[in-house]
Amino acid sequence: MRLRFEPTVLGLLEGAIDVHIHSAPDIYTRILNDIELARQAQEMGMRAIVVKNHFAPTAGRAALATSETGFPVFGAVALNLSVGGLNPLAVEIALKMGAKIVWLPTLHAAKFLENKGHVKNLSQALGEDLEGISLLEADGSLKAEMGAILDLIAQWDVILATGHISIDEARAVVPAAAARGVKKIVITHPLASFVNYSVDEMKGMLDLGATYLEHVYNDTTRQVGHPIPIRALYDGIKALGAKHCIMSTDAGQWLNPVPVQQFGIYMQDMLNLGLTEREIRVMTADNPAKALGL
Repeated sequence: MRLRFEPTVLGLLEGAIDVHIHSAPDIYTRILNDIELARQAQEMGMRAIVVKNHFAPTAGRAALATSETGFPVFGAVALNLSVGGLNPLAVEIALKMGAKIVWLPTLHAAKFLENKGHVKNLSQALGEDLEGISLLEADGSLKAEMGAILDLIAQWDVILATGHISIDEARAVVPAAAARGVKKIVITHPLASFVNYSVDEMKGMLDLGATYLEHVYNDTTRQVGHPIPIRALYDGIKALGAKHCIMSTDAGQWLNPVPVQQFGIYMQDMLNLGLTEREIRVMTADNPAKALGL
């Protein structure tokens, strides 16, 4: 499936890396499986993709997709209740399997569960009585398990991504991660309605040791309960500068375009709003490659 875009966008897709895609199999309906995603990305000349699941590690299936297609697919683990939450053993096993990203709690984060309706098409599977995961003790210090998790991430030199945690949790874990030698710290979709950083707060994360702010196109779509304007992504990127940002899709939902197409739409929208081709290349190819160690 060769997508129809302007030549500029087709050129930007070549060599691009999408570090945030939701794929089948999943407990939610996803538009494509890992192998289908790999083949579409390969056809468009992309360099790599990362597949994510909120409930199960994806490194093993990513390796199978790579073997089947010859296209680099990487996996990850999200530290939700289904893997034991803040579980160093789950992290260690995922990293030994080849995971490139460790997401802190997402759908099971205490902050996220305060208002599950922010992602309306996912909330029905979360139940009513879940006790959300917090990174912090009552006194505001990081839980002891986080030390072992951060040490593993540093040892394997992979990405720590903040998931759906609160800004107070991020303010604690980001400097702790940097102090323990984690070199790739990504603030996950800080402009999403359920994360909702200000520009000053995003800049503050960089000051604390974060490497990149990841801005995802899915935050503008009907998949979320409170979509943000596309202009908000542009404004956030311009406020921080391309060297501090990653563009990704967070795509894969059945009601959104296929991820490669959504990536191209994102690129075109940013061009239309005034980003340069070079800025987009930095955020969709250069920075993701550095973060993944490619």
